[in-house]
Amino acid sequence: MRHRVLACDYDGTLATQGVCSDQTIEALERVAAAGIRLVLVTGRTLEELTDVFDPGTLFEAIVVENGAVVIDVAKDTEQLLAPRLPGGLVAEFQRTGVTPLVVGRVLCSTAWSQEAKLSAGIDRLGVDRQVVRNRESAMVLPPGVSKRTGLQAALRAIGELPSVTVAVGDGENDVPLFAVAGVSVAVANAVDVLKARADVVLTEPNGRGIQSLAAAMVAGDLGALTALSPVVG
Repeated sequence: MRHRVLACDYDGTLATQGVCSDQTIEALERVAAAGIRLVLVTGRTLEELTDVFDPGTLFEAIVVENGAVVIDVAKDTEQLLAPRLPGGLVAEFQRTGVTPLVVGRVLCSTAWSQEAKLSAGIDRLGVDRQVVRNRESAMVLPPGVSKRTGLQAALRAIGELPSVTVAVGDGENDVPLFAVAGVSVAVANAVDVLKARADVVLTEPNGRGIQSLAAAMVAGDLGALTALSPVVG
């Protein structure tokens, strides 16, 4: 089967400590040159992402805010998949000393150590939001919004199907991403709960793992990646 799309998480997958290496970018460029379409799926806000990485036109669609916002790069359009973050909730988090606090269009995020304050604020205001964990980060999102819904919307935007999509990630918030992809791949540094759901577990971490995955996709042989998986490209 020819896999036509590669959907990549950013932090801990493409990037190490927020930085995507030149070698990893070059590997992705080879994937794109082979006719495989690239989608970036991250928990970061767009502003957080562009502070550390310039996606240019390498990715045809970019999903930010953990699936809440989809950017069609060719059309230069932005689609919100959920209601905007209530201003009163942000004010409540600030009042109770949630810090650091990243505020996006739909999502806000902080350190996981602030989870109790987040949950208490949501309960006090009675808003329709939930707290989602991603390693040591906590994200506040509407129920039902995840990387799965974001990827599905991105694939519709570029006219592709989940069945021809390979998804790669490292964190807890990538579990829904894996649920929709035709093939799921965890980098070697992924959390155990994600590895348990992966079709392929790479033997190398983050960008080095992506480089191996990219080479296998260009060659059309995902089965060469690991003896731990029956997946065949």
